[in-house]
Amino acid sequence: MSAELFAAAGAGLQLGIQFNPLFSVVGAAIAASLFAVFRTRLGVLVLAGAWVLGDGVLVLSRGTGAFAGPGLVSGGPDAQWATLALWVAAGLAVGYVLPAWAGAFVGRRVTHGTGWLAAGAVAVTASAALSMLAGG
Repeated sequence: MSAELFAAAGAGLQLGIQFNPLFSVVGAAIAASLFAVFRTRLGVLVLAGAWVLGDGVLVLSRGTGAFAGPGLVSGGPDAQWATLALWVAAGLAVGYVLPAWAGAFVGRRVTHGTGWLAAGAVAVTASAALSMLAGG
């Protein structure tokens, strides 16, 4: 792998951890609450929708501009694709999936019918903490 692709991968990861904290908190909390009560398909749809509204539109607009004009990083199309792919993967994983997973993990272990509430609270806390650590 060339130095150009390493630089592109680094740029993609850096962009990915700067996710939209508002959509991340709301989407992860709702999705975690749904995952806690075993509504997996609906939870995945909520996570995907939150990502599209929060970060997906920005990635798409910057991505189309990267191939039409000056790119996100210097280099050829391989470097541009690497940046976009890692931006999407890191942003979705760190900003949306990880907090929702943490909330669902806790919510499924709570008894007496309040697991959905615990899942949402943990997801909000995890998403806010990750956002602060990433500097969002």
